[in-house]
Amino acid sequence: MYKVVAIGTNEVNADMAFDGKVITFHSYEEAELFLKESQQKVFLPDNYKLIIKKE
Repeated sequence: MYKVVAIGTNEVNADMAFDGKVITFHSYEEAELFLKESQQKVFLPDNYKLIIKKE
């Protein structure tokens, strides 16, 4: 399982969630597609970046 996580320069991690449930993916490719789409649609402060973490 994989999940997309926002990580700040202050090392604060924030899991991507919908309706209070962390979004997980069965494959790295699914998580990567979600990450790319999120980067285009979601506004994150400059001190955050999105990464994929394996569970």
